[in-house]
Amino acid sequence: MKRFLSLLLACMMLLSLATGCGGGSDQQTPDDTDAPQTDGTDGTGDTGDTGDTGEAWTPEKTINIYMTHGAGGDTDYMGRQLATALEKILGVSVVVTNVTGSNGATCMQQYKDGETDGYTLIATNTAALNGNEATGMVDFGYDAFEPVAVYGIQSGENIVVPADAPYDDLQSLLDASNANPGQIRYGISTGGGVYIQACVLTNLGGAQFNIIDAGDGAARLTALLGGEVDATSLPYSTAADYIENGQLKSLCTCLSKAPDLLPDQKAASETIPELQIDTEYVVLAPKGTPANIVEALNAAILEATSTDEWKTMVNDYCLQNPFVLNVEETIDNLKNQRELFMSFVPFL
Repeated sequence: MKRFLSLLLACMMLLSLATGCGGGSDQQTPDDTDAPQTDGTDGTGDTGDTGDTGEAWTPEKTINIYMTHGAGGDTDYMGRQLATALEKILGVSVVVTNVTGSNGATCMQQYKDGETDGYTLIATNTAALNGNEATGMVDFGYDAFEPVAVYGIQSGENIVVPADAPYDDLQSLLDASNANPGQIRYGISTGGGVYIQACVLTNLGGAQFNIIDAGDGAARLTALLGGEVDATSLPYSTAADYIENGQLKSLCTCLSKAPDLLPDQKAASETIPELQIDTEYVVLAPKGTPANIVEALNAAILEATSTDEWKTMVNDYCLQNPFVLNVEETIDNLKNQRELFMSFVPFL
């Protein structure tokens, strides 16, 4: 697995040089969301030049959200839903631009030191954010940004196979891989949660897969449906239609617990206790974005995600109840997630 990752990283670095730079069932909200609170600093004690006056910040032009993953996947879908909801709250356009590559690392690297005036944001997921650091894809973590908000939790990465595959649970898939070493092609995206999942399956579950980089969730779905891989991990929301129409089947969820609205799903941790990955959706701002801007953006996200319309969307798409955190809770959450992902390092 390490040799595979090293070779892939070398290829991506050459390509980059050639092309150039270009929880709970109830929604969580802070106690004081009526007005943003700030000490007028950027978190370092310094006062910035833009918007860092201690006063409430209101946007006056288009906000750009740079999306780390491609169109058609769950991270992109949730980011676009948030952008639409924010436009109604903020009264300005919120434009989502996909900047893909290296499991989100390309986008995060490009914009982590971007403009700090509140009009540049990054939307990603915690598996990419923490997984890229744990696997060495990047040399930075969540604290290279100003976290704005965790605004949802995924329906869960599910280990998915074609409906006619001869295994119905995770253990039977592992057994088949041992009976046929290197013959079952397992699709991943290098660097993040799905790569870590494959490492855990190999090093703790004893799997003997042929590991193939098949891209992000939307690309892995296409690869699975097209017969390019025999098994992969997909957000349940991405695979749901194909599971329901009988093309695919889910062997288990890799969430620490089943989604709120699918409580009877089998958990991967029943077979491999360490395999528990909760992927959440998060908005980040470039490091140095003033605290009052971050608080104002968080307050807008809290308001945008408090509607019945948002709850219905989250129920239908994520099969979860709304899960939205204030700035302090977001930072604590990302710290805990980072510690979890770093605990996987010995298995990578």
